[in-house]
Amino acid sequence: MSQILQAIALDKICRVLCALRHEEADKVPKGELQIHDELVEALLGGHMGDSFEAHVKVRDLLCIDLVNTGLSGGPKVERIGSTSEGYAVYRDWLGNEWVESGQTRNYLKNALHEEEDLESFQMPDVSLYNADSVSRWARETDLCVFAQVGGVFDSIYPMIGFNNYVRALYAYPKALTHVIEEVHRFNLEVIRMYAEAGAHVILVGDDLAYDSGPFIPPHLLRKYVFPYLSEEAKKAHDLGLPAILHTDGNITSLVGEIADAGFDGLHSLQPSCGVDIVRIKKDWGERLCLMGNVDLDTLLTLGRPEQVEREVRRLIRDVAPGGGYILSTTNVLTRYTPPENALAMYRAAEKYGQYPIRLP
Repeated sequence: MSQILQAIALDKICRVLCALRHEEADKVPKGELQIHDELVEALLGGHMGDSFEAHVKVRDLLCIDLVNTGLSGGPKVERIGSTSEGYAVYRDWLGNEWVESGQTRNYLKNALHEEEDLESFQMPDVSLYNADSVSRWARETDLCVFAQVGGVFDSIYPMIGFNNYVRALYAYPKALTHVIEEVHRFNLEVIRMYAEAGAHVILVGDDLAYDSGPFIPPHLLRKYVFPYLSEEAKKAHDLGLPAILHTDGNITSLVGEIADAGFDGLHSLQPSCGVDIVRIKKDWGERLCLMGNVDLDTLLTLGRPEQVEREVRRLIRDVAPGGGYILSTTNVLTRYTPPENALAMYRAAEKYGQYPIRLP
């Protein structure tokens, strides 16, 4: 089958789906979960104008195969002020307040404090949201459309505060479980909305680890996180869609749990956290399609184009053979990436990524 696929030029959707099935297509698929507007403007050489058209153009420029999008609408998020450095301060429907620096989100106030707050928590009605962005990308472009939904860990602890989340695990687990099940119920409805809107892949975003390892002990992840993630993957499968998990950090010790949860793919695989993608490919490549591993901490943001090209070549040589690899950065193509490095990354993928891979 792979030889037949390599002999024809596949469309972008098929190229990505081949990787998720661990098949070699015509070339290695590639793409980003997001490209910051500032980089879009730099790559296109001017003000972006219409946002949708500009993001289509930049993906054409980079020969990208996919786009990642999500929900629109929902309860209003208010801008309530600014910090002394000029960063915006926002408040959401629940009462969480945070500073948005453009690089990170720092919470100033968590809405859920006491056990009673958790017991009375309710998610907004899913009918307040829409999947219009998913529909538009699927209808008006030839890209493989990823639709992103949250998980039940990093969608929840920011509402509580990490220390209070850990306290709740031990002091009032029943109340915490109520919050988890509310968020999970909402997520399953969102997945259904995405499928009806024409999504091709469900991306579940749930950061589970620090640079050094999991945020909470694995036995607690098995009780309070992985069963719900597994149901999200199953919901996607029941609707005929593959599911990829995005999680930052050093997830090496969790890869088996992620595979057992039923995910088809795993995104991020940060080398700066000590993740060895070649080892993970060897151990889990028959069960998980790997996506990412192009370093954002130093290589893309601070390196030279020739260094970027060498790393992309290495990844394609060591990870892409046999299929099951989607070239991507470890998070998003950030505004801090020099445009020449973004071009070097994607031009190298076109140069070296033709199947069958024969790179010394």
